[in-house]
Amino acid sequence: MKKLLCFGDSNTYGYRYYDRGRFDENTRWTGLLSKMLEAYDIQVIEQGLNSRTTVFDCKEKPDKNGSKALPDILGENYPLDYAIVMLGTNDCKTEFNATVNEITDGLDVIISQIRLFDSRTKIILVCPVYISETVLSHNFSTSFDEKSISKSIELEEKIKKLAADNDCIFLSAARIADTSETDGIHLDERGHKALAQTFFECVKREFL
Repeated sequence: MKKLLCFGDSNTYGYRYYDRGRFDENTRWTGLLSKMLEAYDIQVIEQGLNSRTTVFDCKEKPDKNGSKALPDILGENYPLDYAIVMLGTNDCKTEFNATVNEITDGLDVIISQIRLFDSRTKIILVCPVYISETVLSHNFSTSFDEKSISKSIELEEKIKKLAADNDCIFLSAARIADTSETDGIHLDERGHKALAQTFFECVKREFL
């Protein structure tokens, strides 16, 4: 059986925008993708975590730095055939004051970690959904501002180039799904379904 790692933040975890819970395996995109790939003998490894960043340390949540968590995840699941990486939204938080280039550099670190562990792992690098202005009227406005919204949009071209430079497959979640109208950050049910279908088609087209 081949293995596919899904490494990301709350939109990979399946954060439920309306009650802070978690969408079940029949709703979140990782669960849907897992069911779609069963017939192809591919195991989907769900590694989404709320508030996860690429390389930035959150003072109140020290476990959120993706680059620190990834080595253990790679070791536990060796060998990995494929990986879907979708990070960057939390890097746009005001707390980090990171530039778009610094966020892209963080993703470059994640790619390097995967490739250093196993150069054969094929990577799908995903630009996250854009943060919408809805976030400014939500509780998340304490973490995100107008600059965060702009950065999330500017990231797309940077991530696309990063993917090309590192022989990764590029996908833009922002072209596939929108954030919920409730918080402007998280995917709704339709978004999860759309992402699952797109990732499934990509895996079939590129790997099978």
